[in-house]
Order: sequence, then C-alpha cells, then structure tokens
Amino acid sequence: MVEILRMRNPVQHYAWGSREVLARLQGRPVPSPEPEAELWVGGHPSAPSVLERDGREEPLEGLPFLLKILAIDAPLSIQVHPSPEQAEAGFEREQRAGIPLDDPRRNYKDRSAKPETVVALTGVDLLTGVQPAERLRATAGRLRLDWLREVAGGQGPVLPAVLGMDDDDARAAVAATVAAARGADPEDPVAGLVRYVHERHPEDRGLLVAVCMQHVRLTPGQSLHTPAGQLHAYLSGTAIEVMSSSDNVLRAGLTGKHVDVAELLGVLAEEQAEPEVVEPAADELGRRVYPLWDERLSLTAYELVPGRAVPVELRGTTVLLCAGERAVVRGADREWELGGGESLLHRGGAAAVELTGDARLFAVSCP
Repeated sequence: MVEILRMRNPVQHYAWGSREVLARLQGRPVPSPEPEAELWVGGHPSAPSVLERDGREEPLEGLPFLLKILAIDAPLSIQVHPSPEQAEAGFEREQRAGIPLDDPRRNYKDRSAKPETVVALTGVDLLTGVQPAERLRATAGRLRLDWLREVAGGQGPVLPAVLGMDDDDARAAVAATVAAARGADPEDPVAGLVRYVHERHPEDRGLLVAVCMQHVRLTPGQSLHTPAGQLHAYLSGTAIEVMSSSDNVLRAGLTGKHVDVAELLGVLAEEQAEPEVVEPAADELGRRVYPLWDERLSLTAYELVPGRAVPVELRGTTVLLCAGERAVVRGADREWELGGGESLLHRGGAAAVELTGDARLFAVSCP
C-alpha cells in the first residue's frame, strides 16, 4: 500500500525566534504577534504534525527523525547532547530519583541520543567545539583578558575551568570581557561576538563559554553535523535541521532554563571535533545529497526552477518539505501543491513522482 498525505506542522514560539521569517515563508502578516523559532515536521510527542486523511486529521506517530526550519534571531542556549548510552543511563537515573518528566530540573526526557545536522538556507552563524589554546591565548592578549589567559594557559581542559568559576569570578570576567569588547577594534571578530551575545543575554556567564568556542559561518547550501558530546550553539540565520526525535539537552549558558554543570561535563566529549563543513555538489537536476549520522536515513535537497521537472522515486517513509514559494509534487493520478513550510508524508511501497516549481524542497527518508 502507498499513501501520500498532507501534513499540518506546528510552530514553536521561543524567545530567540524571528517575527518575520516563518510568517513571510507561510504568507502570513509580518511581523508575527510573537517570536516564531521553529517549524516542526515530525511525530515528536510534545508537538506532532497532523496528517490529513479523507477529511479527518490525526497526529503523526512513530517517525524516527524530526525535520525543522529554524528561524534564529538571537543566540540559542549553549548546549550538548548525550550519546545513546548516556541518554539511557541518565533517563533511568532520573526515573529512579522520581523526577517528573515535566520538571524544569529534568535533564533526560527520553532514552534517545540527539544527533543533528543543519543545512543553511541563508547565512548561518554558529558556535561549535573549543578553539585551540594558542588561539585563545592570542585573543586574551589582544583583548587583555586575564581570565582567558589563565584558563588557556593552564594544564587542564578549558571548559571545566570556565564552567567551574565561582559566581563572583564569573561576574567579574563577564564585565571585563564586555568592557574590552566595547573598546576593541570594531572589526575584531571575538569582540563582535561578545557585543552580539551580551546585547541579547546581558550578564549571562555563558558569554565566557562562547568566547572559547569556534565561530563558524555557513553559506546557503552548506551543512554541519553535531555529534553527541559536542558543545554548540546557533547564533543567527535560517536553516533546515534534521535530528533524532529527542528532547535531551544539557545547557552551559545563554538561557533561562536549567543549567546542570556537573551533568554537562559528564556528557561533554573529551575531544571536541573540528567543524567539518559539507557542501555537496548539485547534479544536473539541482539535487544535493547530504550525509546524515545514520546510513539508513537520507537527506536530499532539490533546487526547483521553473520549466525543469525532476523525477523522484519515493520509498519507505519520506517527508517532503517546501522551503520556498511554491512546489508541485505530481504523481500518476494526483498532484499536490505546496507553499512555504508545507509538507507531505509518503509511506509504503515505491511511488514515482515529478517535482516542479520555484523553491527549495527537502526530502528526508528512512526505511
């Protein structure tokens, strides 16, 4: 049996979201009444997509991935996700401790890891991993930051030293860093990062962690994968994100949510991976295939242009998401028109379709 169903997808309202990006994409009035951070396409229990079947609506269940459009207008929390083994152990530990799943102190909401891959739709700025000690020492000298010189010159890892500062020392370090950034060369990249973060998260000690991290800018079409144990934060831009359907997040700052430094350091990978930006070449039909963390999953981006039809064979379970003005999915006996942010779910045997329109269309498939 083959079925292709329309989906209705929820928008998540977080403080760091844009009041323009998703509203404009979906043809709604701009600005939106409140920040709109993420469009969720999937079956996550807290906000599942709804399937439209024969005039009825039903929540989507059982999808092993979550596809999102991120509309980032302010820095997200600096965070790290656990490995499958850490997630399982942490979930069971908090269950035995009797911490309710909706308790703000809860670190592990499920038993799953949360690997994620992001593809830039616009320029996207993000932080990932930790800079080499020599670069941190150079920044400390250039901006005259004694706290950074001390942690970068020590024998131990940088992040535990920064996160382990007592409150008074951290407050003093934040104040000194902001003052240094305000008096620095306007073109200094670290000073610019400090000013941007401080404006949106004043006096947050996560600023010190951000200074130590690697700053990466993705151009449209470029991708970056974040493995378990990797410290990261998105700063600005619009992107597609594919992730495991999990809620397990350990936070290090730039947030009003629960921060558990001891648990974060236990999950943090000892070696923080160097950022590896991926930019697959497009074929003659405008297709780009992006690697994901699981070889059973696939992510394909289609750059649709007027007058060019792209044949596609849908297999297994596939979500098609339109990230542009208009896309048409034409099957043997039916066609579906998709506007920005609209999607289809295919399930069952193989189905040959043809894609046309003027949009970027993303397809995520699993067996």
